[in-house]
Amino acid sequence: MHIYATKKVMQAFKKAEKMTSGTIENMTILEESDSPEEQALFEWHINSVKVNQEDLLIVTHDLSGLTLLIVNADTEDLLDFYEWFEEALYDLLGKLGFSHKSIQQYLTYSKGRQLTLGKATDFKKIGRNSSAVSLLRQLDYYQENEYMVQSYWQYQTSRLNRSLKQASQPFTQFINEYEKVIGPVSFNVNMAEIEVRLKMGDLPDVIRVIQMPMQLTFEDLHRVIQKVFMWQDAHLHQFIMEDGATVISAEQKRSMERYQMESQAEASAASQLKLADVITPEENGIFTYVYDFGDSWEHRIRVRRFYSENRRMFPKLSLMSGEPVPENVGGPPGYADFLEVINDPTHDEHSVIKEWANDYFTRLNLFNDVNNFNHDLTVMHS
Repeated sequence: MHIYATKKVMQAFKKAEKMTSGTIENMTILEESDSPEEQALFEWHINSVKVNQEDLLIVTHDLSGLTLLIVNADTEDLLDFYEWFEEALYDLLGKLGFSHKSIQQYLTYSKGRQLTLGKATDFKKIGRNSSAVSLLRQLDYYQENEYMVQSYWQYQTSRLNRSLKQASQPFTQFINEYEKVIGPVSFNVNMAEIEVRLKMGDLPDVIRVIQMPMQLTFEDLHRVIQKVFMWQDAHLHQFIMEDGATVISAEQKRSMERYQMESQAEASAASQLKLADVITPEENGIFTYVYDFGDSWEHRIRVRRFYSENRRMFPKLSLMSGEPVPENVGGPPGYADFLEVINDPTHDEHSVIKEWANDYFTRLNLFNDVNNFNHDLTVMHS
């Protein structure tokens, strides 16, 4: 494995090397810029940047644009850089469903568990690394700084980093090159079939059954629920687990901590918590997702079954019952009133409510379809 480093990062590694009076474990620092690797599959670029007051090492794969993030890596931490690199890679490829064996094959196929570090001189590839930095800065908010590997953001940045305008998405590009050089990727994806039931009071519940990879996060599950219920992600949300624990967005958690709201500060950040960390056959098989604390849309989530797949998997909607409801309608009681007015052309408020709901009905007619939802879910995670 070879990593091209900017001048700043190269100097930091050399400083760390002096601290050891020898060489950094699993790493050889080269004076020349050329890679000793024979395959571009094993070449990366690294830079050190500051994003939202956090010092980051950003490592990008030259061919695909996959991105690894390591936070607050000071000189002493660089002595264990291989461990951080390996942890970040396991986290990212694990979210794609790579088996432990396939990840280990990638790490050892070229030079064993060894990294070489050389000077970055290719401006085109340096630009790919810079584009990952730009993507990271464009994301809505940043995560808690106690996480050395920023799982969610390296996943999202990797998914979007197409600075060389390759035909394939970054994940697909990496998998294709892997299979060309090493052989077929073996996948091991733990799955859960979950029923999400929007409780509607006296009206029939709105139900969606989703196949969900367990290596994805609660933030991913939030986005999937938003998609298949046609919510617009315009309000706060939280998960309330069977054991009483709460899971909220990282942005919300950070705001609550800022205003010293202790109960919310103790909640977990959705983007840093994988489903498999919390949901098991023994625990949290039933929990709640609440969206919009004003209208209080309560979704009861029940795990129907656990199973595994040996292929790459995406979230998938397998069953839908009932139509999505409009935002800001006043919860289940407000929706009941909405239906009464919209279904009665003689009602005094019919024309006003119909105009107010025009966007909702347009989206309902265009997008409320299983195939459309599944196309969007695949795009979101490919």
